Amino acid sequence: MTVSEAETNGAIPGGTTLTREDLETLMADPSPERQAGAAAKVAAAWRSGTLDPHAQASAEALFRVIARKAAVAVRAALSEAVKDADALPHDIAIKLASDVDHVALPVLEASNVLTDEDLVALVVEASPAGLAAMAGRPTVSAPLAEALIDRGDEGAVARLVGNPGAALSDDNLDHVVDHHGASPRVAEPLAGRSGLPARVAARLMAMVAEQLRQHLAGRRAMSPDLLADLILQSRERATLMLPHGVGQDLESFIIDLHRQGQLTPTLIMRSLLTGDYLFFETALALRAGVPVGNAAALISDPGGSGLARLFTVAGMPEVQLPLARVALIAAEETELRDEPGAREHYRELVIERILTGFGDRVDTESVDYMITKIGRSPAPAGSASGQAAR
Repeated sequence: MTVSEAETNGAIPGGTTLTREDLETLMADPSPERQAGAAAKVAAAWRSGTLDPHAQASAEALFRVIARKAAVAVRAALSEAVKDADALPHDIAIKLASDVDHVALPVLEASNVLTDEDLVALVVEASPAGLAAMAGRPTVSAPLAEALIDRGDEGAVARLVGNPGAALSDDNLDHVVDHHGASPRVAEPLAGRSGLPARVAARLMAMVAEQLRQHLAGRRAMSPDLLADLILQSRERATLMLPHGVGQDLESFIIDLHRQGQLTPTLIMRSLLTGDYLFFETALALRAGVPVGNAAALISDPGGSGLARLFTVAGMPEVQLPLARVALIAAEETELRDEPGAREHYRELVIERILTGFGDRVDTESVDYMITKIGRSPAPAGSASGQAAR
């Protein structure tokens, strides 16, 4: 293309005029730096909307020459200048996006001209940096997200799961946990993702807990029992902090925990002692294989025999029954079921009642110790039961 064919007479915002000399400099100057500056100037004039149709077409023709023949620095300057221009011709966007990283990354991350089909096709050959650029786009469609996850680059996956604009299905998230859940680089942004399904978060925590177990197992000063207690307690506390929701969401969450072998008696007791009444009720029903409504009816009379039968069918340790009775009566007194804000009062009342029933056998500062101690030792005869039956 000759200079005359690309000549324009538009103005750049701010009063700078795009002249014939600018184009001559771009085409003839051997300095990549000066060519890059001239390319950016042409792009600014093109984006300003002040060029007539002929001049605009000439500028776009020049862009094609740059994308095909210019030095990397010049191509990169053009890419940066037009990366988010909606009017950029599709063929130029594709050419720039397929270039070396220094040229391609701005367009891969910002261009709306590239379609989902374009981007998915680019995933196949993109470098790790290119994959990460696509993973960081303001919006990442479901097809592109799936293609990036299937490609398997850890850096791109980490950026993808940390991108609130990425459309990630539950299956996508499961795939990420399966293949990258043990990587802190991925696990950290994944754990912080808004709206992360509780089931996926629980799986992630289980993997992190196993890593911690392996890390601590080599420490000779820590007994296997202490290590097991530490891991279990940490995971169970974190599980109950997850926003698992209510209704069907809660049931699905608990079913997943049960399937993974994590719906333990201590987790269920912990949920009651920390005020998560719906979790306690639904978990007992699932372990017992009865409808939640039936379990709720048995739980509603903590001093009666129905709760004991439910505990037995659910496989809950008998030594935890007196503690459950104390906690359930406290729940009734604080109207826990209807007033989630009453949890703090409820916990204080539970500790007070347990101290009355179990004396110095529990630690007022530690629910973990409370559950572990009571779970391993016989309950004092008649103490908590008598307290609960009042």
